[in-house]
Amino acid sequence: MKDNHTPFKPVGDRLRFLREQWQQSLREVCATLEIDENTLKSIEEGKTLPNEEVLDMLISHFLLTEDQAEDLRDLIDQVAPISRTSTDGGLPAGMEDMLAKQIVMYMPVDSRIVYTDAMHANVNDHGVILQFMQRVPNSNQPVPVSRVGMSREHAEKIIDVLTKTLKQYDEGKQQKFLPPLPPGLSSGDKTDS
Repeated sequence: MKDNHTPFKPVGDRLRFLREQWQQSLREVCATLEIDENTLKSIEEGKTLPNEEVLDMLISHFLLTEDQAEDLRDLIDQVAPISRTSTDGGLPAGMEDMLAKQIVMYMPVDSRIVYTDAMHANVNDHGVILQFMQRVPNSNQPVPVSRVGMSREHAEKIIDVLTKTLKQYDEGKQQKFLPPLPPGLSSGDKTDS
């Protein structure tokens, strides 16, 4: 018999296991992903399911492979088959995400540069999420320092711009030589202009 207070316990147990495997506290994960601690606690207790955005962040944060991510999504479908086919408002699957993408948010710009020595990319139906990480001294675990989400098209444009920019930089680093002098002219000779 299912517990009415924790109907999504298998999902919560799986996410708690992942967090504990990474040896992270609830507070650490919530601070990194910028989600409310009570939200993750409720998910781990099996009281609620993560929405698509939180689920994608957790999948990326715990560096799940495509197969592991699909297993987790399948588990969610098993405990709540309707959760990914419609929303509480009765909208068709995916419509809520499409509508959410139409919202424009203005956020203050932080001009600080964050340096990174590791990166994880996650691609799904919603786009691409890049998680940049930094290794902490005396620890083997990289710590996320920044997350960037974008459409697949935008990611492809970024790859193109980076490739061109790196190529231009590399070409600019090559030593430049003056063209050779015409035959019969020495470096001290003057030419008519």
